[in-house]
Amino acid sequence: MRILRDWGIGFGALVAVIGLILQSVAPERRLWTLSITGFGALLFLAGVVLNARSIGAALRGRRARAASASLGYTLTVLAVVVLANFLATRHHKRIDLTENRDFSLSEQTAKVLEGLPREVTLTSFSRDGDPGRQKLQDLLDEYTYRTRKLTVRYVDPDKNPAEVKRYNVTELGTIVIESGKQEQRVNLGDEEAITNALIKVTTDRERIVYSTTGHGEHDFNDTDRGGLSALKSALEKQNYVVKPLQLAAGVPADASAVIIDGPQKPFLEAEVKMISDWVEGGGRLLLMQDPGVDPGFGEMLARFGAAVRKDVVIDKVSQLFGGDARIPMVPADGYDRSHPITKTFDYQTMYPLASSLDIKEPPPPDVTAVKLARTSELSWGEVSEEEFQSGRIQLDDNDTRGPITLAAAFERKANTPAEHPAGTDGAPKPSAPGARLVLFGDGDFASNNYFNAGGNGDLALNAIAWLVEQGELMSIRPKSGTPRIAILSAPQVFYYFWTIVAIAPLCIALVGVGIWWRRKRL
Repeated sequence: MRILRDWGIGFGALVAVIGLILQSVAPERRLWTLSITGFGALLFLAGVVLNARSIGAALRGRRARAASASLGYTLTVLAVVVLANFLATRHHKRIDLTENRDFSLSEQTAKVLEGLPREVTLTSFSRDGDPGRQKLQDLLDEYTYRTRKLTVRYVDPDKNPAEVKRYNVTELGTIVIESGKQEQRVNLGDEEAITNALIKVTTDRERIVYSTTGHGEHDFNDTDRGGLSALKSALEKQNYVVKPLQLAAGVPADASAVIIDGPQKPFLEAEVKMISDWVEGGGRLLLMQDPGVDPGFGEMLARFGAAVRKDVVIDKVSQLFGGDARIPMVPADGYDRSHPITKTFDYQTMYPLASSLDIKEPPPPDVTAVKLARTSELSWGEVSEEEFQSGRIQLDDNDTRGPITLAAAFERKANTPAEHPAGTDGAPKPSAPGARLVLFGDGDFASNNYFNAGGNGDLALNAIAWLVEQGELMSIRPKSGTPRIAILSAPQVFYYFWTIVAIAPLCIALVGVGIWWRRKRL
């Protein structure tokens, strides 16, 4: 009994704490851990009962009152901390203070997650101790923070061979993304790959983009500098299907958009009519026209209030950056901030040998026209071919002064049923979808040679995404991992060591000792 009176409280508390720890470590042995915790609690209560008189006397003493006050302060602080954590849990908010927002998802990913139409399951096959596991988990935590429709599972292949066999996984680091009957696999755990896979598994309708051929256009299968293989690869990552288009049979009915990129020969009159009629019926066209070439779409562009001038844009800003004045550049502040294509676009783009666009103001009554990209005031549209060929280029009265428009977007509103003639049954025909057109005064800016220059590739992808009305498919630019290195001199190292490492902790310790000594003498 004496042993229980002397050691019951301390030993019982220790045993109860050990039981609680074991319960969290080994939840599968719940009976054993509860027994240990219960035994410790009984020892503690027995010690309290046997020491009731001494505990009561201690509680009535002066030290007990001081201890009670300290306990009250502690409980108050604890209550404030618990309340703050409760409010933080109910009103969760993350703030990324890094300069490049390294720990934040891009705007495109946020839109995709907010608009997920159904549940998605992501399964990552990686070992628990893999170096990239924590980085991937941090990234996916940002995804699950944005939506409740994404479920993330981590499978260790060594511990769960059945799951490996079920998914037929042959490579460590594979990420399987499933939604409904669709499945995508990625081996790169970066934001672009995961987001594009999410788009693919939640998109049921196939989006087919056709590119015209036979007029010297840039080829989507060409891997040389002037080809468009980089653009094609980027489109296929976003679940597009890219096909060549021979206009002999017209535009296919399954075309989501048609791309005409840098034709070097004019289209036949019948081909122009096919494209124009298709656009008038609600088609979506991306036209990139080089200087000195008239493909024959002037009348169609005029109906949208647009024209491609017969000039070559000269930009002195490009020379200031050590470039060629014949490669105009659109600065980060040269984009329209109201249109979805360029609303959040903050990257420079360059256009080798471009023509300026003439946008009618105001546009036709049924057309909405937006100047997407404009050069600086230190540019102009040179109309003199002699000056351009000689290299002695000067701004004169015949030239178009900057800022110069190099890209524009047009949308024609869908006709209402009342505007359509009645069908054979007397009922009005259904209204056609609104036509969309994106026009560039250059056909080379999206080629392989310039696709990764500044934001050229991103702008082309954004334009196509807007044409097919898939706003979430805006291109993700990889975040630059700029190293943050602090180089300190010897005096700076000496100063920071003594102020931060030595003096500051010593001052805190001295203040603590002083407070303890003062309270001890009370």
